[in-house]
Amino acid sequence: MENISKNAKIIGIGNEGISNLESIYNVVKENMDTEKININQDVDKEYVRQLLDGVDILLLTYSTEDKRAVDIVKAISFMAGERRVLSIGLNSSEKEHKEELGLNQEFLINEENCNEIMNIINLMIEAVSDFCMISIDLTDLKELFASEGGIKYSFNKFDISKSEGDIAEELISNIKEVGTDFIEKKGILLVEMDNSESTIVFLNNVLTEIQEKSPSTYEIIFSLYMRESSKNEVKFGLVYN
Repeated sequence: MENISKNAKIIGIGNEGISNLESIYNVVKENMDTEKININQDVDKEYVRQLLDGVDILLLTYSTEDKRAVDIVKAISFMAGERRVLSIGLNSSEKEHKEELGLNQEFLINEENCNEIMNIINLMIEAVSDFCMISIDLTDLKELFASEGGIKYSFNKFDISKSEGDIAEELISNIKEVGTDFIEKKGILLVEMDNSESTIVFLNNVLTEIQEKSPSTYEIIFSLYMRESSKNEVKFGLVYN
């Protein structure tokens, strides 16, 4: 299996954030670098610059119930914004917060949705890698996640024998929402599967089914990452704003 060039990093901040990172480490270790920051660390500008060197996609995991962790998130996201790094928060707090953290997007994670969200993020990182057969540009992800308003997403794994219509139906019926004010302008279908002669036809059919069944009329593009060990399993992630 190819080693993806790690232009992505995930940072666990504070006790809760570090615990989150440790719980998902096996899911993320192939595609991104990891870092841990405890609440007693001195997080100055030089330290943050070093954290962000070579990073295009930044994930921060934390709990907004930890005020010191929130301050660190703000400091890192501010410099990430200056460098035009795509920044995504993974907040494990059970309490709603309205504080502006400076992130491009924030997911509220829990035991039920964490695996689904991390699978989508892995597909995103694969989609902009040099090893992706049909890749998307990093600006496509930024346009999707850094736009004002929320996003909608869905992830699932399917056997290759499942019909394109059924795949589209399941992806659309299991859509989840992050935030509000959806502009319904852009969508990305992220795909990981085995290579075969019928792959492109299969994906075009799925794409057509999604566009026909979806109540929204957004522009949709797709990425295709070939993985030899897929064993007739196809992973689909659908994200749109």
